[in-house]
Amino acid sequence: MRIKKSVCTNLVFPKTRKDIDEFARVTEFLKSRGVDSMEFYHDGEARRESRIGDILDKNDMEGIYIAVIPSKEQGLHACSAEEENRRASVKLFCSCMDEAADNGISVMMLNSGRIGANVKEGLKALKETIGSLYEYMAKKHYSMRLTLEPCDSWMFARQLLGPTARTAAFLEDCHRAGLPLELTMDSAHTLEEGEDFLEAVKAVKPFCRHLHFANCYIKDEKSPLYGDQHVGFEYADTEWDYQALIQAWPAFKEMFDGGELRVAVEVLCREEDPYVYFDNMWSRMPFVNVE
Repeated sequence: MRIKKSVCTNLVFPKTRKDIDEFARVTEFLKSRGVDSMEFYHDGEARRESRIGDILDKNDMEGIYIAVIPSKEQGLHACSAEEENRRASVKLFCSCMDEAADNGISVMMLNSGRIGANVKEGLKALKETIGSLYEYMAKKHYSMRLTLEPCDSWMFARQLLGPTARTAAFLEDCHRAGLPLELTMDSAHTLEEGEDFLEAVKAVKPFCRHLHFANCYIKDEKSPLYGDQHVGFEYADTEWDYQALIQAWPAFKEMFDGGELRVAVEVLCREEDPYVYFDNMWSRMPFVNVE
């Protein structure tokens, strides 16, 4: 199995979203730690200058552009039954594809948008959106892969594609229609949905070769850490701590044996020095020393 080691940098190193110099510093730092790819969204002053692409290329680092971030922040939903909102979502994702292409980034991550009153209508709208994105990609001659990250459908993000069965059925429908959409499965979102992460990944394996190892706390609704707060693996009594991750890793390794798997850590640094925090966390990841 070939492991691609990845980091969601907007969370671990939040300054990289706006500061191009910090982005460059973090890229070089992560490369020295054996990281293969960075998953991020950048909307600083340098976003249209292709400097991100130059930095990634210089460090032989692959980029995954996280269009999920502006989509959520702007309240846009690819699955919206309201045509104006759905079209705005398409426009945003196309703009993100342009930015990714300008910087030599060949993978973009999107989300389904919030679940509405009618699931069937939402799925129909989402498929129309996905079709529009592939049409735009063909028109612009982009060589790009689209990956969708399911979230929870009822607790926090309340996304249409949260339940694994619904997600798998939608991907099957897309592939039958010639839309090669991929999946990025997130451990925290799956647990928030009330499902077992290993079983969820098994169910969508034909469409998935990208995992987010993330943690969550869902035992106490009154806690400030409740839901999708990207807590670190070191937090006590959480759902996906270091012990759970280490115990689960052999099963994931076996599942993807002989293939390629990208594994990313996605936690928010709540400490003063993100570089020290990262080193402490990264040294405990079970996939770090796997070739």
